Amino acid sequence: MTTLIKSHQLQPTNFAYIELSENTLKKQLALLFPFSGAICAVIAFTYFVSNAEYYFTFVGVVGMLLCYALAILNRSAISSKVLFWIFLVATTLVCASGFYFDGARHISNTIGLTIPLLCFFALRIKTAGWYSLIFGFIYIVLSISEITNKHLQISSALQNICAYSIIFVMAFLLSRHRYDAIKQVKRTTTHDYLTGLLNREGFVPLYLTESSRCQRYRRDISMLLLDIDNLREINDRFGLDAGDKTIMMLAKCLNEHCGDKAKIARLSCQEFCILLPDADIQKAEFMAIQLRNEVAKWSLELETGHRINITISVGITAVEYQDFRYDYIKAESALMRAKRWGYNQIATNE
Repeated sequence: MTTLIKSHQLQPTNFAYIELSENTLKKQLALLFPFSGAICAVIAFTYFVSNAEYYFTFVGVVGMLLCYALAILNRSAISSKVLFWIFLVATTLVCASGFYFDGARHISNTIGLTIPLLCFFALRIKTAGWYSLIFGFIYIVLSISEITNKHLQISSALQNICAYSIIFVMAFLLSRHRYDAIKQVKRTTTHDYLTGLLNREGFVPLYLTESSRCQRYRRDISMLLLDIDNLREINDRFGLDAGDKTIMMLAKCLNEHCGDKAKIARLSCQEFCILLPDADIQKAEFMAIQLRNEVAKWSLELETGHRINITISVGITAVEYQDFRYDYIKAESALMRAKRWGYNQIATNE
């Protein structure tokens, strides 16, 4: 029975994101620290000219000096995350202490609402979430602790809870988007963009882990190297897009019929590798025969109405080394022998 795959059903995986790296964080903190220092300077000057207690002016000056000191240290080799933690803890302490002074309550409320944004800006989601939640509870308690009227306590509490909740949710959503972007970026380094399978960078560490495990427990492990026959002719006749869809169709076929234990990777343009833990040469050969027969049943229908059928050549080897290069050479030798015998062949290198 022929399995028909429509061309429009196959789309490449797209991972177009930029990771927030240590260098990126350092550049952003280079703007945050001086800007925060300038704000502290304005606050200190405002309290100084308003004849308020000297404590407020002193705190503003200390905050300004701390921010500019962090800005200078940020240019050195010190970790940006460590500097950010210093800034975050100092901001939290200033916010909490401000509730004990009548003249600083509005400033503390404003600073308190920036804590979730700061947390989700540079911390991991779980760490930022716990820090923000704990601080949020303290913030609500401190912000209403000095209000003696019960009616005003309830009103103030509801206002602060609503304001803090909105800021928290917004910060969480922005951080979640960034986290997903970073996750996708990391995936692009270990997965093939066209098929979503592992690439060589992602496959080699998996090979080392599985080969080491099987050697430790004295279990067999085999490797299959697959090559699409006459892919160049498909590209020449139908175009490169048809060739890409052919590769994607084969990847889909392998995913559906190799089983959960098999580890599949696309190593090059038309070359696929399958690692079979706990499988000897006989099992690997049986798997190769099944795959060869299954691939022959699949057909790709292009938008022009043309249909493409493919065959594969397979090289099989037992994994013997803890170095992917040597086992790959053995599998490639078997694959080249299968190619010399004619297409749609299977060769074994024991």
